[in-house]
Amino acid sequence: MTSSRSNVSWPEQLIQRYLLPLIALAYLLSAYLPDLGIWLRNYPLLGYGKTPLGEVTAVHLLLAGLLFNTGLAVPLKELVWLTRHPKLVLVGLSIRLTACGLIMLILLAGGSIFSGLFWDTLLLGFILVMVMPVANSSAGWSHHSDANVGLSISLILVSVMLSPFMVPGLLQLTGNIAPANASISYSALAESYAGSFVMLWVILPAALGIVCRTLLLKNNYARWKVVIKGATCFCLLLLNYANGAVSLPEVLSNGAGGVVGIAAICAILLCCLLFAAAWGVSRLCKLSRRDQLAVMYSTAMSNTGVALVLATSVLPHHATTHLAIILYTLIQHIVAGIVDELWIQSAAVSVSESVEECSSTITIQPVSKSPPERPTTQTGSQATVMREEPFVSNES
Repeated sequence: MTSSRSNVSWPEQLIQRYLLPLIALAYLLSAYLPDLGIWLRNYPLLGYGKTPLGEVTAVHLLLAGLLFNTGLAVPLKELVWLTRHPKLVLVGLSIRLTACGLIMLILLAGGSIFSGLFWDTLLLGFILVMVMPVANSSAGWSHHSDANVGLSISLILVSVMLSPFMVPGLLQLTGNIAPANASISYSALAESYAGSFVMLWVILPAALGIVCRTLLLKNNYARWKVVIKGATCFCLLLLNYANGAVSLPEVLSNGAGGVVGIAAICAILLCCLLFAAAWGVSRLCKLSRRDQLAVMYSTAMSNTGVALVLATSVLPHHATTHLAIILYTLIQHIVAGIVDELWIQSAAVSVSESVEECSSTITIQPVSKSPPERPTTQTGSQATVMREEPFVSNES
């Protein structure tokens, strides 16, 4: 269980240890010093006129950088692994869809009970999180826990490639079930994601990353791995800061401490339910322990960076929706860390039990004090005949 951790260099360990506190710090800075984040979101890098790419801001480039690094993290052998294990990837994707579908039905049922603008916008944020592609960090947690990293990377890649069809479809379906006043927001998010947004800033960067890894970094990725992870960390922190600057100052200025508390409790319950649902469904599918853990991370951890860029661009005044996504970003890593520790403890207990079982089956054989027989080259029947014949001395 510690083999993968011992092979990680100290800069990677430093990034992994302090990434979550740095994300929290980025959100804190966006709440009290939002000016730079608002400039990053609003300043058009290609001018104020219309361009073939539409409006391009620093936030779009940061999102594209994250997805490009996602593609760089996919080695060629993982693509080969994907073609050789399509059933396992299909089962993992089905488990994610089943678990998220069950939780979405629970959320919609709760939304019919707790009606109102606050609950509708909060529900919108959590459902947007669940329909997003798998988070890039799920592969990192799978590696940290010695889970099936190949399955995690494959689920990330497949979910990103299928997102132009799955995300708008699921949002439209949920909008038909949601209250009438909230269905407009679901339709707006679905139309925006289905347009040029997903192709330019999600699919194309990920595909370019895979091509660059295959052609340019096939044998040198290990040398550049720390640099790529550092760049990913920088893009993630700056992107979270810019997205948080849209709504967090408004939330804090209104003194909505109760709103933050309720949203945090709902995010914790949602994340725990997703981990539990993925664990239960994967056990029903009789997956191995390593595959179960990879599916759990891939199911409960979503790409909240894409969700937050989409929500703040399409629905800039839905502060509660933004707050739900921000809180889930933090909580999914905290719950993943707890699952990782519990998994390590359960694995250690199972190993100790197997060692005790093996030691109890070992029997101590008595040591014979008689001298061993001289080895002979005769067969068993020849040796028996020679023992029965009388000894004749050559001296006679």
